Amino acid sequence: MPLINRIIFTNMINVLLLVGIVDQINDNSVVVEYEKNGKLMYSTVSLAQSACTPSEGMVVHFFKDYKIVKCEGTLK
Repeated sequence: MPLINRIIFTNMINVLLLVGIVDQINDNSVVVEYEKNGKLMYSTVSLAQSACTPSEGMVVHFFKDYKIVKCEGTLK
């Protein structure tokens, strides 16, 4: 894949990928809290489809209303 196509693809993924904090875990659903345009937002994602198993308060990278792709740890 040419370099320019890789850059465009990476930028598209970065626009879709969000960072938030796990607020709640209920059965197979995870509620992630994140900020958008200065407002607090919530997204419910699938625990079964996620790449890791988060805990409440953990910082995660996720696709809105879909799944978590990376768990980072808790805020200090």
